[in-house]
Amino acid sequence: MTDYSDLNALYVNCSLKKTPGDSHTQLLMNASAGIMEAQGVGVEHLYLLDYQVPPGVYPDMTEHGWDRDDWPAIWQKVLAADILIIGTPLWLGEE
Repeated sequence: MTDYSDLNALYVNCSLKKTPGDSHTQLLMNASAGIMEAQGVGVEHLYLLDYQVPPGVYPDMTEHGWDRDDWPAIWQKVLAADILIIGTPLWLGEE
C-alpha cells in the first residue's frame, strides 16, 4: 500500500449555511475527507463563514479600508496544503 502520510489536505467549505453541520456541502466534504484520512492524508477543515474575508482584489484588505481581513492567515494554510478542496454551495432557488 502507498503511504500518503506526508500529504495534507485543506478543505475550505464555502457553504451559505450558518453552521457547517447543516450543510450538504459539509456532508460531501466529510465523505471525501474520510477517504483521504483512511489513506493517511492529514486533513484540516476550514469553514469560511467562521472568518471575515472582505471582498476585494488585494491580499490584505485592511490596507484598503476594512477593519479586519482573515484572508492572509487563510492564504498561508492554502500555501502549506498539498491538496486543496473548495466546497461551494449548489442552490437552485428551491427550499
